[in-house]
Amino acid sequence: MRIGKYRAYSSTANLGPGFDVLGMALQAFYDEAEVRVSMNGEGKVKVRYVGPYSNQVSSFAGDCVAKRAALALLRRYRSDVDVNIVIWKGVPPGKGLGSSGASAALVVHALDDILDLGLRDEEKVLLAGEGEVASAGTPHYDNVAASLLGGLAIVSKSKTGIKVWSTKIRVMFVIAVPDVHTHHSKTKLMRSLIPDEVPLNAHVENSSYLATLLAGLLTGDLKLAGYGMSNDVIVTKARSPHVPCYAEALEAAIKAGAYGFTLSGAGPSTVALVDECSAGTVAKALEKAYSSCGVKAQVVITQVAGRPERLD
Repeated sequence: MRIGKYRAYSSTANLGPGFDVLGMALQAFYDEAEVRVSMNGEGKVKVRYVGPYSNQVSSFAGDCVAKRAALALLRRYRSDVDVNIVIWKGVPPGKGLGSSGASAALVVHALDDILDLGLRDEEKVLLAGEGEVASAGTPHYDNVAASLLGGLAIVSKSKTGIKVWSTKIRVMFVIAVPDVHTHHSKTKLMRSLIPDEVPLNAHVENSSYLATLLAGLLTGDLKLAGYGMSNDVIVTKARSPHVPCYAEALEAAIKAGAYGFTLSGAGPSTVALVDECSAGTVAKALEKAYSSCGVKAQVVITQVAGRPERLD
């Protein structure tokens, strides 16, 4: 029997114009897991959830995510073991904070470590992405890449596979998590709002915002990064009208000194780019904005997180 305890962090995907390409790991929330591996097994996986959001997991198909990712790994690398996983669920499901991605990343990282597989980053991201099929209907890699690799993660997809890259980024965010009902297929619904085709001029405009966002993050120019983050004329434009209090929160955050503001993933959570001086003021402004809309929201000031950690 091999046993290990691990932690993986929440994430925010897209950051405005980086749809399905960018993810950022955030310390705001995390999942933890105790993983037990029996060395003479049949490739069976059992997953149980505990913790503050455990009762919400099955509503968002999250109870299948970790198991699906673990089974994908065992089928490919170690079908001769059985795995028992207890996940302490600390990332709220259905809020656009990479909840299912954190669980999938956590399990893949833990099994890679316990079984001494030495998997490449791309292999781990692909396996964790398989878990996301349970919640989103298709594999997508931005959230799992962020939770697995830490920092700012970039995913490049092609017909031949994926490439992933990450780097440490020292920035701060204010996350607002509205207490609004989200359907179990929220991610699928929000993806359906995105147009299948866009005009060339919109593509060029969005590409300029993505380039600006990355240049600002990598050089520490928060004003530049915030400009790119706040200007997404394709995905955020299509989704934001369906998110309660988005316009009011955007206006409040920018007036309070945020450098940038956008949806966190598919929402309904929002994310504001701030510095140490503006963080508290922006947090209070967002609390007031959501309250004025009649929406209760948890507002958290957070920094960027690293890779999953072994706790024992």
